[in-house]
Amino acid sequence: MFFFFMLVAFKANATTIINSTSVNYGVVVSFGSMCCGTASDDFLKNFVKEFNFKNKVTINAMQVGGCGREGEYKILFSIEKLKEVKKIKFVAALKKLIPAQNDKNKTVKPNSGTITLDYDLPLNKLGNCRGQLTKWNPGK
Repeated sequence: MFFFFMLVAFKANATTIINSTSVNYGVVVSFGSMCCGTASDDFLKNFVKEFNFKNKVTINAMQVGGCGREGEYKILFSIEKLKEVKKIKFVAALKKLIPAQNDKNKTVKPNSGTITLDYDLPLNKLGNCRGQLTKWNPGK
């Protein structure tokens, strides 16, 4: 009975999180597709691990998939707990990193999907994503 109650409570909480209009993500990295799937997010994992280590912070992120027909997904970064200087530093670094990675991907695999950045995106604007919101882990 306890297990059933916990399952129902968890499911209700997950639905509330996904349907909430008050949840905002400071930075959203979207992995698109042109024909043959999305680009790898390994470069982003390495960047976040290095940024966390160098700046002695922990940046948390969530991932949502099902944003298209070819595995498109989004990484949603919560940066509201960072000090303003570190937020600016994080965003500025991503503004350089994403275009550079897109250029690199095009030379290695020309039909690789594009990676884009969005800012201050409310969760309710992800209506085209059918997947569940899950924790994104860049690793240790």
